[in-house]
Amino acid sequence: MNNAAEKFAASMSALGLDTPSPRIAVAVSGGGDSLALTLLLNDWASARGGNILALTVDHSLRAGSADEARTLHEQLQKRGIPHDILTWEGDKPSSHIQERAREMRYKLLAQKCAEAGITTLAVAHNAEDQIETFWMRLAHGSGLDGLAGMASSADKDGLRIIRPLLNFSRAELRGVCKTYGAAWAEDPSNQSEKFLRPRLRAFENMLAGEGLTPQRLAQTLQKLSDARGALEAVTQKALAAATFHPAGYVTIQPSTLLAEHAEIQRRMLSHILQSVAPQEYRTGHDALEILRTDISRENFNGSTLSGCEIFPSKGQLVFCRELAAVAPPAPLLNGMIWDGRFRVSGYPSGDSLTIGVVGEAGVSILRKQGETAPALERQLGTFSAKILRVLTGVWQGQNLVVNIV
Repeated sequence: MNNAAEKFAASMSALGLDTPSPRIAVAVSGGGDSLALTLLLNDWASARGGNILALTVDHSLRAGSADEARTLHEQLQKRGIPHDILTWEGDKPSSHIQERAREMRYKLLAQKCAEAGITTLAVAHNAEDQIETFWMRLAHGSGLDGLAGMASSADKDGLRIIRPLLNFSRAELRGVCKTYGAAWAEDPSNQSEKFLRPRLRAFENMLAGEGLTPQRLAQTLQKLSDARGALEAVTQKALAAATFHPAGYVTIQPSTLLAEHAEIQRRMLSHILQSVAPQEYRTGHDALEILRTDISRENFNGSTLSGCEIFPSKGQLVFCRELAAVAPPAPLLNGMIWDGRFRVSGYPSGDSLTIGVVGEAGVSILRKQGETAPALERQLGTFSAKILRVLTGVWQGQNLVVNIV
């Protein structure tokens, strides 16, 4: 156990989390991987004066899942580990079940973390998961970033998702459970040939017999990850030439972008698009290459991609939200994230406020305000009409209360 605990502590330290009084949520299904993570994390946090919140999502997709969640709840309660069960209510999909279940799982987990004021969520992906992800992405033609595997840390809508077990094997994690005397459950879908991951495990066993062991493949993944890190560092340096405006759009000199190597250009475009219109999955290589090629043409006059509108204006290349892709207006609530970009805070409730784009109606209001406010008129003059209409605004009925510029 000491070896596992020390190894886990090193992982948490590498994630920058070895701080006093940590408070972290952990996703636990009751399987051997996530249960081991919960036990290790609880001891680690307690030793630093902190605490954890264990969260289980009951997808209600098979008989007995609710009983399994309650059994896990009792086991964790006996160990003094706070635990909540989150249930997926409503109709369930008939196709792409695992994908939809994953989306709902993260949605429910993120909602609970927000309610609890927790900003870090630990998940139990391990070394074998990383390798299986490599094979799946290779089959789909992924580039370097995809093949380098899952990152040990990622941010999603303000929630930091950490994977401290990527250097642990499944055997090690089940050893942790045995040492704690904790019983784990096996999800039947992990053995079902209907799904890709179980089929990949048989394939991995065959390759291991030819010398391509998980350990050797893990070494290759680390080299790919190092290469990804180096390219990312170059990209971040190049992105310093772009201006990321608080209002949610980005500008950069076309010549500055095009002076970089093609691979860095694609990476810069990927970052900019993700900043303007956050997506669960970044824009693919082929689409980025088409956009990069289009931008390099002298007659480029605009394009749309991944919820963004890209066009030249006043010697700059502008990336702003595509009007047709913006989220619909929504009631304004403190703590909400609107359009995947803006977190609301500091607004009074109960005033029938909504958040949405400025739109054509808002542009007209702003122009009229500008007639009596020279400073505002000068500011408006710096915006393209395309940018103006997709600025974010707070509305009270037909009145534009606040515009984010």
